[in-house]
Amino acid sequence: MIFKRNEVPIFPLNFVLFPDSLLPLKIFEPRYIDMVSACLREKKEFGVVLMKSGRETRGPVSFHEIGTLAQIETFDQGEDGLLHIIAKGTSLFEVIHNEQRKDGLNVATINPVIIDAKCGMPEVELSHLSKLLSEVLENLAEMAPPKPWCLDNAMWVAYRLAELLPLNNEDRLEILLSPNIDIKIKKISAHINKGTKSVR
Repeated sequence: MIFKRNEVPIFPLNFVLFPDSLLPLKIFEPRYIDMVSACLREKKEFGVVLMKSGRETRGPVSFHEIGTLAQIETFDQGEDGLLHIIAKGTSLFEVIHNEQRKDGLNVATINPVIIDAKCGMPEVELSHLSKLLSEVLENLAEMAPPKPWCLDNAMWVAYRLAELLPLNNEDRLEILLSPNIDIKIKKISAHINKGTKSVR
């Protein structure tokens, strides 16, 4: 399996991957085993996109055109005989053209999606959200992402809260696709405030 320079393999999932998030996967389909081998050999990332319809394991699927590139961090064969990998989200991309190969693997030509990371939100609000995230991560203990935690980075805080809050995939995708960090934070704060009111 060989990919062109501006071409990436696409892994449609019922899951929204954020930059810096870890994604554990058990690989058993031949098309994805070959994909992982090629990515490791070519030092290439693959793209994770949220499915619109279809199934993860077989048959035709449709998926959203904006997703997150993922870099394979670790891989090994588990006791179940399957290929276990852990991938890490890196950056956002937009699908310009995609096609499905004969083996069923989707491949796409992509462009990067640039998010405005400049945060104009009040410092007290970021401090509040950072403190909230820190408390959540401490409670997660060994399930929390490895340190150091970037609690002074608004984008990192936004993405970690988005993946940890009890949101559906559509809400997570909306946050992922928001064009700047201020909008992302406002959407997350709205979900937090909504959840707080619902438990009163």
